[in-house]
Amino acid sequence: MRTVAVFGIALGLAFALPQEPGKPAPKSQAPQDERKGVPARDPLEGVYRLRSRTVDGAVDLNRSRGYVAITHRHMLICLAGAGTDPDYPLLRAGVRTWQKRGGNVESVVTLGFYTDEEGEIHIDEPGALQVQRVDLVRGGLRIWQDGESYLDFERLE
Repeated sequence: MRTVAVFGIALGLAFALPQEPGKPAPKSQAPQDERKGVPARDPLEGVYRLRSRTVDGAVDLNRSRGYVAITHRHMLICLAGAGTDPDYPLLRAGVRTWQKRGGNVESVVTLGFYTDEEGEIHIDEPGALQVQRVDLVRGGLRIWQDGESYLDFERLE
């Protein structure tokens, strides 16, 4: 078993090295993603952690936690915050496909759910369209819920 592992590592290293000693590997002029046929990375793509929540223009002092991960095609969100009743936290999670349209982001629900103030679970309708303003701000992301309420996220990667 140990011999197989050592052979596998050696084989991997052999393929990683240039074929001709002393001759550097050719450098591509195109970004890595374009060579694979994938469009260039959008500035919104990344992983973010919830920093703060603003409701009706005032910072919400209740503790909330959450993450958003944005890939080329998908947006994944997981949020948890205090509700009015300590026994029923407010939860939201979901997966959506997304695209920029004008100054907004259009997303289509693939899977999603949220809880209300009484702890009832609601399932998002698959295929439902949502249009939101999303801004890049100070090393992070701001997702607007309405004209005076938004979530601020800090970029992790």
